[in-house]
Amino acid sequence: MGHSLSVRPVSRVLTLAPDVTELAFALGAGAKVPAVPRSASYPPETDALPRFDENDTEAIVTLRPDLVLATTAGTDPRMVERLRELGLEVATTDVTSFERLGEACRLLGVLLGQPERGDALASDLGGRVAAASARARGWPIRAALFVVWWEPLIVAAPGTFHDDLLRRAGLANLAPSGAGRYPRASNELLLDPRLEVVVAADEPPLRDLYRSLSTRAEGRRLARGTVQVIWLPADPASRPGPRLVEALEALVEARGGFR
Repeated sequence: MGHSLSVRPVSRVLTLAPDVTELAFALGAGAKVPAVPRSASYPPETDALPRFDENDTEAIVTLRPDLVLATTAGTDPRMVERLRELGLEVATTDVTSFERLGEACRLLGVLLGQPERGDALASDLGGRVAAASARARGWPIRAALFVVWWEPLIVAAPGTFHDDLLRRAGLANLAPSGAGRYPRASNELLLDPRLEVVVAADEPPLRDLYRSLSTRAEGRRLARGTVQVIWLPADPASRPGPRLVEALEALVEARGGFR
């Protein structure tokens, strides 16, 4: 993000979002995490830790972290700047693709004093991504959308990790570009005759909103199977952390059923 960070031993690490929480634990730094944000739910070890409000500057400072891990996927940039102004070291990951996920593994591995583990994690995830991508190679390219929210319709634009997820499964993103990473779109996009596949995270609020579309033309088109709807495991598909690879593997597996 353009800020310099010193590489030094750290004993107390705070994470401000679920994806970097998962990364810290995957890199073996769980023992250095004194508390986790309220939004964190994985790995299971987080259940035993105290919770803090990731938007509460005072709570973060009180926990006396040597290093704070933030993310462009969910951290308010104003919070990052405020913490830096208070003298805290803050590293921000910007995972917009699987390649950038590997870079984040290596970066945080170095900052957490686990460079070999960062390299190993990046290599393992990269190998799984390559295997899933290879399986989809040669399949017909299908026009698709990744729906983040149904009402109002919010989709993942080109340049996001969701876009890379689609691309590696042989899906071409129909979302508009130039309006931000996750633009609000007209429901008419669901009626685009080119649209063949819709992908979404499988969680109750999204399922409820999807069902509410059934009374409208776009919902009827999806419900009758004219457009293939693929539901991915919610957390892996929504967080650009280590489990994002699970979402790709699930998407490729689902695509394999209809090509």
